[in-house]
Amino acid sequence: MRIQGVILKAGILAVLLVVLSVLLFVDFGAESSRVADEVFNFGHLPLFGVTALVILWVLGGRTWPVRERRKYAAAFAAALGLGVVTEFIQLFMPGRYFEVQDIVYDALGAFTFLVLAYPFSGLSRRSALEWKAACAGVIAIAAVPIALAALDVRRMEGEFPLLGSFETRIEMDRWNTAECRAGRAREHASHGEYALKARLAPGEFPGISMKWLEGDWQGYERLCFDAFLEGDSPLAVTVRVHDEIHGKSELQSYSDRFNKLLVLQPGAQQIRIDLDEVKTAPQGREMDMGRVRNICVFAYRLGEERVVWFDHFRLE
Repeated sequence: MRIQGVILKAGILAVLLVVLSVLLFVDFGAESSRVADEVFNFGHLPLFGVTALVILWVLGGRTWPVRERRKYAAAFAAALGLGVVTEFIQLFMPGRYFEVQDIVYDALGAFTFLVLAYPFSGLSRRSALEWKAACAGVIAIAAVPIALAALDVRRMEGEFPLLGSFETRIEMDRWNTAECRAGRAREHASHGEYALKARLAPGEFPGISMKWLEGDWQGYERLCFDAFLEGDSPLAVTVRVHDEIHGKSELQSYSDRFNKLLVLQPGAQQIRIDLDEVKTAPQGREMDMGRVRNICVFAYRLGEERVVWFDHFRLE
């Protein structure tokens, strides 16, 4: 009987590992979106919460509720260990990354679900409910980024063809930076009260990148944005645009996207780019103007820090 019990426990844990592997590593082909990305990030919390409960159930001899605290601690450690291991595995998978945020969600999920399951023997009913309510509150707070992303997507859809004006803090989540420190600033705003102040550091490709775009670019003539360059000398930058086809390509070929070298002059200026150039930029095909997915503005091999304010990204 003991051998059968060990085999059963091993089988349950093996099934758990298979389920985790499928959910974390298999690409189901779903189209990426900002809200879906946040849902996937949050999904680590309930996934590892359930994982911790399954491990606890196995450690407790498949009885419920489990009352020994050390088994709760062991279940938490095991679930968190699995979370760390899965992140390290993703270092060796193309298109995947080690993300500390995922480990935080894994830990929160394991902890909160275990606390919700703990019987709190010896504590008053009120104290037990307070602990469980606190954990429920933590779970609700962890889900807030999903709601914020949905609100900003709705706002962006309503403001289209305005692509970016930096008027809200939530909007900053649309952007990435590389070798650059960026934040909202009131100086040199050309649309509304805020602009994006970008400190381009010396490096290979310092710049900003708009990673989440909404709206169909068909029927528009120009991509426009405003810039203010600090200092007395010009700055060469490249404007890069690519569509969903390029974004999903493994090669990410230079010739399969739009690249345009511009020279920013000291002071304020407006940049206008003909969308016909963008459409016909990829070699051997036309860019899908209904599914443009990225705008990037960057310098190349910058030797000294330069400060640029960007504002009012839009289509005309």
